[in-house]
Amino acid sequence: MSETLDRPARAGRRLRMGGPLRLFCVVCAAACASAPPPPPEPPKVAAAPQRLAWMPLDSFDAPVVAEAINERMSRVKPAWAAESVKAAVSMEVAQLAIECIQPTADCYGAVAKSLKADRLLWAEVDPVAADEKIRITVVMFDVRAGTASRRVGTFNGVPAARAGVGDLVDGATDPNRKTQ
Repeated sequence: MSETLDRPARAGRRLRMGGPLRLFCVVCAAACASAPPPPPEPPKVAAAPQRLAWMPLDSFDAPVVAEAINERMSRVKPAWAAESVKAAVSMEVAQLAIECIQPTADCYGAVAKSLKADRLLWAEVDPVAADEKIRITVVMFDVRAGTASRRVGTFNGVPAARAGVGDLVDGATDPNRKTQ
């Protein structure tokens, strides 16, 4: 007889225990149902590493300045570039080799294709006759965008040009960097 008396007591206990548990489940279900799930995060697409080909400057007009420019370009390692390689020839020679000498995006793109590069970097020196000034233009061509950005500096003589080429080259490879 004691067994039959225990059964209803246990059953009642189960019911009493089930009441708070059911209430907890109902509250949790209501809380989950009332808040929409957070939107899924879009996958982060990392920019593909790019190959930079820098083209040495021929030293016909200003050999000391050309040497300084080439030395600085040899040390350029932009964060966006997986690889920075020296081209075998200058931009002028490369354009002559592919018979496209116009300063256009199509010609620059053809040079980049021949070098298997995503971006090209080169410099041009223009010795200004008046006052012994030297004008240096550093060009960065982005093949995907089809655009060329230029940094130009005019310097009073060779020592000033040698001192300023680093800032020009760095400014051309980092568009967020301000040149002095």
